[in-house]
Amino acid sequence: MIYDAYELLGLPKDATREQIDARYNELRQQYSAQRFAPGDEGEEASEKLQQIEVAYRDLLITLQEQQQTVNTAQDSDYTVIQQLITDNKLDEAQSKLDERVTRDAEWHYIQSILFYKRNWFIESKNQLELACQMEPDNQRYRQSLDKLTKILASNTISPDQLRSSSRPVDNGPAVGAGNGTCTGSSCTDCLLCNACCNCMSCMGGGGC
Repeated sequence: MIYDAYELLGLPKDATREQIDARYNELRQQYSAQRFAPGDEGEEASEKLQQIEVAYRDLLITLQEQQQTVNTAQDSDYTVIQQLITDNKLDEAQSKLDERVTRDAEWHYIQSILFYKRNWFIESKNQLELACQMEPDNQRYRQSLDKLTKILASNTISPDQLRSSSRPVDNGPAVGAGNGTCTGSSCTDCLLCNACCNCMSCMGGGGC
């Protein structure tokens, strides 16, 4: 841009999309009313309207480009975290995941895998549900949760195969009946574990 669109609209350089929209609507309403005034006042208002339209358009393009840059960097971060999980460097993977400010659906999905790796199976399920709520059309998330749900309903796995007494303190909602298992039921714990194995397969993260 050969001009400063932020300055033209009277906005700070770190203005959010909401602030830009609000300022644009305010100025547009102001000059739309003035453009019908006689003489120079009307002509000046019409010119201002054209200027704010161009500035608003250019700022939206700028924001879109900035978001694309951020998304590219985030995708790269997730690739690194997934590799750390594959290498069983769970603490390092968790640290890198915690460093991320934006907790989008993919964040919750990867957190579900980390919880699974630590045998926190109910919390893993909770994170999958959050990912599906945030992106209900994402088939990868939905298929993983559907597999887990089907296994929970099947009741075909021996409850003695697996038990876990661990669960996270600072990540996700605290769920459990406090009887030495994740879910309050050793049978449910077992089913959740097998569901998480299927979820891991969906991401190519390996099995149990």
